[in-house]
Amino acid sequence: MLSGDRLSAATNIQSMPLSELLYYLVVFCSRGLNSKRQEQGFALPLALGLGFVMVILGLSTIMVAQSDRTSAFNRKQAGASLAIAEGGMARSLAQLTAPNNAVLLNRNYDTINPKTGKTYLGPDGMFNSGDEEASAIDEWTSYDPSNHPCYQQKGWGSPNFATTGSMGNTGSYTVRAYRFNPAEQQGTLFVEASKDGKTTGVQIRIAVRSDLDDFPGLVLHDPEPDDPWHVGVLALRGRQILGSKGNVYYYPQGSQDSSLTSNSTSGDIDRASYLNAIFSSSASDGATGDTVSGTLFACLLTPTIPDGIKGTNFGTITSSQTLSGVGGHTPTLFQIEQIDLAGTDVLTVDTTNGSVVLDFIEDSAPEQAIQLKDMAQILNVRTDGQPPRVGDLRIHLRGGDDTVLLYDQTCIQNAFIWSAWDEVQLLTSGPGCPGGQNTNIEGVVWAEGIFSSKNDPNNRDINFIGEVGAPYDTVITPNATSGIAVPEDVSSLIDLLKYVDYPVRYRFGGVLQWQRVRL
Repeated sequence: MLSGDRLSAATNIQSMPLSELLYYLVVFCSRGLNSKRQEQGFALPLALGLGFVMVILGLSTIMVAQSDRTSAFNRKQAGASLAIAEGGMARSLAQLTAPNNAVLLNRNYDTINPKTGKTYLGPDGMFNSGDEEASAIDEWTSYDPSNHPCYQQKGWGSPNFATTGSMGNTGSYTVRAYRFNPAEQQGTLFVEASKDGKTTGVQIRIAVRSDLDDFPGLVLHDPEPDDPWHVGVLALRGRQILGSKGNVYYYPQGSQDSSLTSNSTSGDIDRASYLNAIFSSSASDGATGDTVSGTLFACLLTPTIPDGIKGTNFGTITSSQTLSGVGGHTPTLFQIEQIDLAGTDVLTVDTTNGSVVLDFIEDSAPEQAIQLKDMAQILNVRTDGQPPRVGDLRIHLRGGDDTVLLYDQTCIQNAFIWSAWDEVQLLTSGPGCPGGQNTNIEGVVWAEGIFSSKNDPNNRDINFIGEVGAPYDTVITPNATSGIAVPEDVSSLIDLLKYVDYPVRYRFGGVLQWQRVRL
């Protein structure tokens, strides 16, 4: 018969830790061997107990081994899924090195996560940060710029990026999202992979750089091809276009020679023909030599810049004042009806704390949306010791009669100017911008037309669509050559390139961040 402590140990043997079980087993056996006559009948229960213990130990060993095997198998499958995700990432990056696919690096692609019902990343390129959208973002699938004339000059062809692929018999990967941050010039790519039911995701952040050698410093576009009153025309008449980014994209049908459909750099054998096409030949326009620093591209680019959030309406600005950006993720937007300055008036735009957009109210502005006379100026400045960036002051003229008129020695400096339906007219007599360059505009200009006054009564007449008496044909400023200087650093305008179908060659650099994502 078992004593009380032995009976208790036998009852709870299944719940004992292995070390405690062995302890009781040794004690139990030692007592059994030294027991007196009244305990001689305990041999059978002892043998049964030992057998039971051995069975428990055997089952425990099998269960532990099976658990380890299952864990090892799961780790193996998860590792295989991760390897496929990394392989899919490598394949995707390889595809994006091709020029025809690299054009997607400044566009967004973000599908719906079935677990959340929203996009995977959102604009900030981060999981579950709260900015995910309820609708998929797809600027990749239907984008094909290969039929645009400027792309055809490059010969890149259509994008053919594959968002899915297979590896092995049971592995596959899918590109779920790509987000581009133009301010940081970074892209975030997320690839999900599956292997035998195991799913793994890999996300990387890469530096994205653009080859801006052919950046469109001047764009002359045709806002409405079926309207003969709106045809992109460039008539420099000897005005200078300065800077290595002072590339000119003009509409061949609005030029002096519509047969030219390629491009020409300084020194090319056909350079004189291209200069003649933009009314800047020495024979008829009073130009002394080549006045354009960049490349002349005879192909049509058409900007389609979306509206921003409407801001404060400042009406008409007729005297000196300062407008300041307030910072944040979006530019500070001021609505303007007209800017009409003369004398030494200066409209100062302080972009120290953030960028600014001057948005002219469509159909509300007078015909001359901007008119500067005498020595008046519009200046983009900073007070923190950093140079102003051209992309931090944007002037958007969206109306049908939004002419920019510059007279005398006036200046618009460090600004991006977009006139959707009208022209910029250089009727100046000399340079007016601070800094000593021969300029009246320092920045980037995308407009329907850029016209210059005659610098000699005998220079050719370029009456546009019968506009007899237009200022650019009646105003004569002898020997005037002051023009436009495009800054060397135009990276602050990289976000606009997708709105003009400019054939930029994007390249990605090093991996800034790599992380595994558990879904």
